[in-house]
Amino acid sequence: MADSVIIAAERSLDQQGDLQPVHDLIEKANDQGQRCVTLTIDNLSIPWQSPVQQGHFRSGCAPLEALSVANRLIQNGEADLVIISGRDFIRSEYTQAERHEKMSIYSECSIPEAYTQLARHFCQHEGLTTESFISLRDAVFENLKRTAIALKLKLPADTWYEPLTELFRGVDCANPVLDFEGLIVVTDRDNKLSPLINPVTINGVGVGIAENDGPEFARELSRYHALEKAIHYAEIQSGLDVKEILNNPKTLLEAYTCYPVVPLALLIKAGALQSEKEILDWLQQKALTCTGGMNLGRAPWNNPALNGLIAICEQLQHNNTHALVHGNGGLGYKQGIALLSS
Repeated sequence: MADSVIIAAERSLDQQGDLQPVHDLIEKANDQGQRCVTLTIDNLSIPWQSPVQQGHFRSGCAPLEALSVANRLIQNGEADLVIISGRDFIRSEYTQAERHEKMSIYSECSIPEAYTQLARHFCQHEGLTTESFISLRDAVFENLKRTAIALKLKLPADTWYEPLTELFRGVDCANPVLDFEGLIVVTDRDNKLSPLINPVTINGVGVGIAENDGPEFARELSRYHALEKAIHYAEIQSGLDVKEILNNPKTLLEAYTCYPVVPLALLIKAGALQSEKEILDWLQQKALTCTGGMNLGRAPWNNPALNGLIAICEQLQHNNTHALVHGNGGLGYKQGIALLSS
């Protein structure tokens, strides 16, 4: 079985970044007659409820679904090169009204209200009081804020700290206003193409899918069985322990942080942490993300995990360690875990 590696990973954020070297690499592979497959992450212009075309992926878990397919195609010898491509110019190609309309994917309520329902059920299931959840929520934001400050990202104005729902402030919600474009190239380690980065090994990619999505299934989704499946599948493929990766101070993480309940579920369902104190202590010591998260580092609709994968690949150029990238689709019905290493 072939050893899948990422040999190129590049992104542009608000038109800052150069993807041309990656396009040149892909063109060279085509000129050599290599079997190249492109997997595309759908952008905001594609209606959420419309059929998903072959080779396309849609949801916050889409980039990890695509990475799982890319890994399988390379390992099975069905392709020589797989390109994962995502582009969504949310800042410049949509008005605020258009963004709001296209992001209203649940007819029953807004996404923040849907996640508030989910978080309430999550607290009941995990035995957390509202006060405990809010304490953890604030600690998640402070964790992301430390990374954002280190990256010199612009921090939210004071108005963003006002309550948006019973459990979430504006700073706790994903902020999608970003022009993003990203490319990842996956191939066999023995491919003779010259890599653009030190190859990053794909140790395993697990994807878990629940039967249903939406606010009416919030109680069921709050148990995060799909996340438990994704963690299990990633561990089986890689032979690695997600709990150890999460607790190792040297490993790199890119948790999905659309709403704080999601990274909290990751920490708990991986068995890494159980009590409120353990989680609070962990959040003081280790960064949840390399990007500043989806509120401070921004969240280009279906592409945050692609942005995270690329950011992790960048970090792995300077760190000899393992890394974990998490993806969350819809209200949590799709979950993905990618385990990578330098």
